[in-house]
Amino acid sequence: MRNRPIALILFFIACIFCANCGKSGPDPASFRYPQDPQLSHRLPQPADYPAVRFIVLTDPHYYHPGLGTSGPDFARYIQEDRKMLALSDEILEAAASEIQTQPADFILICGDMTKDGERINHQRVAEKISRLHPTADIYVVPGNHDVRNPEAVRYTNEGSRPVATVEPGEFSRIYSAYGYDDAIARDPASLSYVAEPVDGLWLFALDSCLWRENEPGGHPVVNGRFSDSTLKWLEDMLIQARENNKAAIAMMHHGLVAHYPGNEKYYGEYVVDHSETIARLLTAYGVRLVFTGHFHAQDITVKQFADLPNPVFDIETGSLVTWPCPWRKITISADQTCTIESRFIKAIDSMPEGFADYARNFALEGTLGLARDALEKYHVSENGMDLLAPQIAEAYLAHLAGDEKQPDTVISTKGTGIMGRLVVFFQKDLVEGWWTDLPPADNRLVIDLETNSWQQPDDF
Repeated sequence: MRNRPIALILFFIACIFCANCGKSGPDPASFRYPQDPQLSHRLPQPADYPAVRFIVLTDPHYYHPGLGTSGPDFARYIQEDRKMLALSDEILEAAASEIQTQPADFILICGDMTKDGERINHQRVAEKISRLHPTADIYVVPGNHDVRNPEAVRYTNEGSRPVATVEPGEFSRIYSAYGYDDAIARDPASLSYVAEPVDGLWLFALDSCLWRENEPGGHPVVNGRFSDSTLKWLEDMLIQARENNKAAIAMMHHGLVAHYPGNEKYYGEYVVDHSETIARLLTAYGVRLVFTGHFHAQDITVKQFADLPNPVFDIETGSLVTWPCPWRKITISADQTCTIESRFIKAIDSMPEGFADYARNFALEGTLGLARDALEKYHVSENGMDLLAPQIAEAYLAHLAGDEKQPDTVISTKGTGIMGRLVVFFQKDLVEGWWTDLPPADNRLVIDLETNSWQQPDDF
């Protein structure tokens, strides 16, 4: 009987750690390009990218302060999260102040426009982003928080109560000026669309979210997947891009590929289902650059298929309301050089100094709390939690910032007790994964799209 609690804990650890090892849902649709070997020969070669400059930001998680910033339920939400919701308005304003001064042809926002899909938040953020830039067009896609969200609430001193969320049709109406009205084509089965932000370049704005599966009284589905009908539509549009001699980029909320070892094993809901197949489809038709969000980390990962000539780069950008509060500048020159620069919000109106330190500490404290809660469930001693939680939190923050530099000791179990050692035994590869920076570099990068080579310059 003495060993029964340990045996049960080990069982639950194994169950939890393997929860995301597989992918749910149907297999992707059968695509035309592998079934018709002559298809690629009948299509023109992928067009060169036109010279273009654009901005990428994501996951603003806008929250109207009128929905309440006090009370036990709001405090609980903040304690269990790492987003600076109460400052989201100020952070977006600070981003706009910086972005307005940048030369840009268009702006991409890769989803999670709102805290939890509240209609008032959508209406307000749609108004706010209209002032992001004086001339650049803006394109958005939904994130998993944005549509038909059962957790859309208002907070009071007594608790919380539901407020109106949005249905998919309302999402496209609210953001009609941000891609939907000017779309070349829209997918009838999702909120995906194709636009041409500059001559010669098609943007594939892909809705990877599962808002259809959200149910009243439940939790929003975090996972991402494309239906067979959407994939058929996508391939048809990719073929049209080639036939019309258009270069192509894509954006979606969920990651296209794994961004660290163990990403799909532990947090598979942050990578789109059947990621290998989706990445191959896009790559086969000449999509080289895909812009994503969702995990709130600064990370660029490249995927090369042995039988395809060019790789695809998944350029994930961190959340505006999570440290280090980034946005990106992308420049593609006529000689097919793509330059990626990262910028970080360092000040807001209420914190003209010290905001970066505040934001990092906010993320650190939130992650420490989550790590301690998880360790406590497995009966790790108080001393063990004191030793392990900071190591786990620093690994996670290293991944948020990008360009990770792995320490000599990824995680030490000295003094953590038997349960601390067991937890680390089962989860060390996750912490190692966060410290592992898959190539290429994450924050500053120059890609030669002709030779498929890249470099991280010392300075721009």
